[in-house]
Amino acid sequence: MREEKEDELVHHVNDIPSIPTILLIGFQQMMICISMLLVIPYMMSDMVCPGDKETEIRVQLISASFVTAGIATILQTTFGMRLAILHGPSFAYLPVLNTFQSTYPCNEHTDTSLWQHKMQMISGSCLVAVLVMPLFGFTGLIGFLSQFIGPITIVPIMTLLTISAVSDVEQKMALHWMSSVEFLMLVVFIVLLEHWEMPLPAYSLKRRHFYIARRKILSQFPYIIGIAIGWLICYILTVTNAIPANSPARTDQNSTMEILKSTPWVHVPIPGQYGTPIIDISLLCGFIASSFVAMIESIGDYNLCAKLSKQGRIPTSNLNRGFIVEGIGCMLSSSFGIGTGITTYAENIAIMSVTKVASRITMQTAGIFLLIAGIFSKFAAVLAMIPEPVVGGVLAIGICMVNGVVLRNLMTVDLRLSRNLTIMGIAVIMGLTVALHFENNPLKTGNQTVDNVFGTLLTIRMLIGGIIAFTLDNIAPGATREQRGFRKADDDGEDDIPVENNGFALPSFMNRFFLKYRWLTYIPLIPSREEILDIEEKRTEVKYKL
Repeated sequence: MREEKEDELVHHVNDIPSIPTILLIGFQQMMICISMLLVIPYMMSDMVCPGDKETEIRVQLISASFVTAGIATILQTTFGMRLAILHGPSFAYLPVLNTFQSTYPCNEHTDTSLWQHKMQMISGSCLVAVLVMPLFGFTGLIGFLSQFIGPITIVPIMTLLTISAVSDVEQKMALHWMSSVEFLMLVVFIVLLEHWEMPLPAYSLKRRHFYIARRKILSQFPYIIGIAIGWLICYILTVTNAIPANSPARTDQNSTMEILKSTPWVHVPIPGQYGTPIIDISLLCGFIASSFVAMIESIGDYNLCAKLSKQGRIPTSNLNRGFIVEGIGCMLSSSFGIGTGITTYAENIAIMSVTKVASRITMQTAGIFLLIAGIFSKFAAVLAMIPEPVVGGVLAIGICMVNGVVLRNLMTVDLRLSRNLTIMGIAVIMGLTVALHFENNPLKTGNQTVDNVFGTLLTIRMLIGGIIAFTLDNIAPGATREQRGFRKADDDGEDDIPVENNGFALPSFMNRFFLKYRWLTYIPLIPSREEILDIEEKRTEVKYKL
């Protein structure tokens, strides 16, 4: 009984909590992804070698990153999957960008006037590559393929994704000991004090007196509290000169102050703001591969979010709509020049297992906050002033939580079968080995285009591991679909959720519209007529009971 109570949600998908809870949870969800939203703009502004324009471009990309994440999140929670999902720039595209950087390195001989041409190459190639997402959504192909992509494929891909981020985590953690303090502080909040109820003064309007309320504040808002304390410690260390003048933990760094001063109050990103997009074949092929990796990653995140949100099996129409929305976000991201597509942020899903809040409106609020932070770019610049060691600690705990949450996919896999364990082991180790081999021994066929294209593809760990896991899992005998981790229709009774808690269902006015024009229900992104009638019948029953 104790486990069931601890696993219960405080707020379900369709619930509308109190306004303070909505604002605080929404703000925390935005703060969780801050480090990830800042990483790509910093890398891109450095990668294209813009010289003295680096700060200006960085500010523009930070603004574009926030705006894209906000738009994609609002669309996804409202029209796509309709669960509490947050989108942001995808790390799955970084291996391709790293290969591009090795081809066009920044050094003393670099022509800094070519930065705009490089931005056009990256933007154009990525924009064409990410079209596979809405294409697979509109045609229903992603809904069909998802039947063959199970936990045995998803776990190795996401494991390799987190392993690929280890070097970034180490680099951030090595900046200053404050990273370790921030990391350990968040571990204490999330792990050791998860169930501790902090005594807080409160006032009852009804009884007109003060009293002491006990709330799980540290487990519900660990990132907000952790970042605030970490930032405060850095400020104290700065004003007391307890750390050297050039320390990255100082809050008065010249670079961050320069960003704040040079940032306009309002900045609205414009598609094609760096010129007409240009397509590069090797970049295009690499980005297409990254898009498929991001899609498989998102399938795992969608299923994980549905599981944590106490939802049933994801309807095919929701999955198709989800990838159409994700594709729209990717096209915005590419056209703004961010340099990557977008994906679902698993760390934002992971925090739901801590806060027990899966309410859609909290994530929509996070999307609105992201839009505000992007358009009113002074706000984004202030957030960009968070000392890098603090960001490093947050990034480290975020990657750790993602890696831990990934393992929840294995709950439905029969781990007693050596077949399943062997496939996942092969996928992870060979994904690392093959990529490392071609990083150390670049492909040399004599054809520069072939070398660039396949040289890029063969260094993407998630792609190699994903192909191995997907192929072996679907051709190797010795396990039923249930033993491979695919859920049954009545698994745990989760598909029998009350209609008022059904987050996948569209509003009644939309369902009535689709029933009026029956031909629409044959489109892959629209629920079938039978599904719509079933939902509306259940809603009518609940209405009459009330």
